[in-house]
Amino acid sequence: MTRLPLDYQKLYAGWRALVPAVKAAARLFPPLPAAEVWQNKLQLMHNIIRSHPDTGDCDRCGRCCREFPFACRPIEFFYLLPHLAGWPEQQQEQFFLWRLGQLEQEGRSRCPFLESAGCAIYAGRPLVCRRSIFGRHICNKQARQFDSFGEWCNMEEVLKQLTLTNLVYYYEDADGRHSELYWPLNRLKPPAAGLTVAPLEIWLLLLLDDPAACRRLIDLAYYRPLLAFYPA
Repeated sequence: MTRLPLDYQKLYAGWRALVPAVKAAARLFPPLPAAEVWQNKLQLMHNIIRSHPDTGDCDRCGRCCREFPFACRPIEFFYLLPHLAGWPEQQQEQFFLWRLGQLEQEGRSRCPFLESAGCAIYAGRPLVCRRSIFGRHICNKQARQFDSFGEWCNMEEVLKQLTLTNLVYYYEDADGRHSELYWPLNRLKPPAAGLTVAPLEIWLLLLLDDPAACRRLIDLAYYRPLLAFYPA
């Protein structure tokens, strides 16, 4: 298994310096849009998760975690930060120095929160990890081969959850347009408006104001992160 070429000691030191601010619920958001928008979306996500508790249908086998590259939206990144900051210091250190930046053989991001005992942030996992995109019967299927989309996809549940998540991911700007929440990337070369989906490592580098390291990661030939840019 390959690991991303990052200065993990520096990354951890930068994170530890931010932990008090995270615990104090400081607004560490990007400059755009207004901090109130980010704060309102965080509260909305909290309300959605609280009003839609886990059903217990997930066997927590970790198969989905291993089969899909880990990535999240910036609002989900801010949502999980307090969970990470609440860990014992030794657990945080092990996470940054040993678990972060691991790649699968094909170069995609391995979920750094997947441990032998299961998801380390199950209560605060991103919305994308909560979507019932697969029918509830699929986890117990030994041979995942289906004749049609409808056979394995619970479409009604998908549409409901897409509606809920889009309320979190999008906001109405000053011109009345529905825009997607993104992290501005004005300091990256070549310039791009922003990122809407990225692995945890890239969000951490942006939070710690290290766009150069972020650019180096994106340019790695063997790295296959799940990224989405705004505008698409």
